[in-house]
Amino acid sequence: MTDLHTPRAILAITIAAAVSCASFPLEAGTDEQFPSPVSGPGVEAIKKSQRKKIQRGWEEVIAGDLRAGRKRVARLGRLAPAQLLEYQIRLTEGEEDITDDLAAFCQEKPDYAAAWVTLSIAAERAGSELVALRAARRAGELWTASPWGDRAADLEQRWIRDRIEEAERLFGTGDLAAAMTELDAVRALDPQNREPILLTAKIALANDQIDRAVELLSELPDDPDARFLEGKIAESRQNWQSAMDSYSSLPEDYPERGPALQRAQIRWRLTLLPNYARQSMESDRITRGDLAVILVSIQPRLETLQGGPVPVMSDIVDYPGQREIITVVRLGIMNADRRGHLFYPDGEAALETIRGAIQRSRSLLGLPAPVWCEKSDVVGSACISMPSPTSGGSIVEAVLDVVSGAGS
Repeated sequence: MTDLHTPRAILAITIAAAVSCASFPLEAGTDEQFPSPVSGPGVEAIKKSQRKKIQRGWEEVIAGDLRAGRKRVARLGRLAPAQLLEYQIRLTEGEEDITDDLAAFCQEKPDYAAAWVTLSIAAERAGSELVALRAARRAGELWTASPWGDRAADLEQRWIRDRIEEAERLFGTGDLAAAMTELDAVRALDPQNREPILLTAKIALANDQIDRAVELLSELPDDPDARFLEGKIAESRQNWQSAMDSYSSLPEDYPERGPALQRAQIRWRLTLLPNYARQSMESDRITRGDLAVILVSIQPRLETLQGGPVPVMSDIVDYPGQREIITVVRLGIMNADRRGHLFYPDGEAALETIRGAIQRSRSLLGLPAPVWCEKSDVVGSACISMPSPTSGGSIVEAVLDVVSGAGS
């Protein structure tokens, strides 16, 4: 594996920097001061008189007298400190396309700390974030008793933040491959950072790479967001006990703990239901009897509520969901033909009947009314969709959304 901290690697990075790097806020003309070319480690051995001239030229540049500084440089030939001062003058004049030249210069003088600092400033101004960061790190390694180590830490945090924000934006647009490119770069630099680990796990889930997501989340054993995602993975695998364990381990004040745990508990209870109830939930076209069975099965507390008298319904005597039908009629969630003494359990449930029954059952349980999606609602709206014709699975999902707090 290539060491990205080496001078050769930093030079290589400059070639591709414009492809993946956004610019820092720093603009050309910043007040940030270049280091003197004759200060710090790695300065070329030169005569004392030459050192004084370069120092004086640097002071003139810092004072704004670029002409005088350049005049002194011209008299000193190819001395490395003189060349570096010339680069600093060009940068002070606002020249932006010298990053490659400076990187090559640093490659020739790999232990020249002031050159690496200058490259870092030049790359930052040019928008080459990664080059600026690597150069600042190299300068900090060489020049330990200087503020350049702090500069590297600051650049690193800004670079990481920019990459994560860009990855989140790309993830939101569905460009998963580009998002992963950003996250891979961050993880190569800061492998313990939780944010790219979590977002990489979400991308893995979006790509149906569940085992990869589980592996990533295991790197964050004490992170609540990781535990929440593990619960979602367990739900996708219909491992309701594992999902309940994950959600139960979340802090009490975790925002989504309650709804997620309740949803997993309901799903777990559904696995214990009798065959006729599961058949209703798996039905492609829901009947009135199926609707009654699903509503009471998912919301068993309905059976404990007080209601009105139950009329005779001769067509449910041998019906498997007789108990659930009696409950919804007793509570006024669904109507029966009291004059004909019929419920019509095998009749198809109309969409409005389904919506009304869910809404009335929710009201009886003291919960807010659901918000139903209409044709004009955009995808992703905070509403509950109910297709027509309606399957048992659609009703299960709708009731679970209601119970979990979605669409309200």
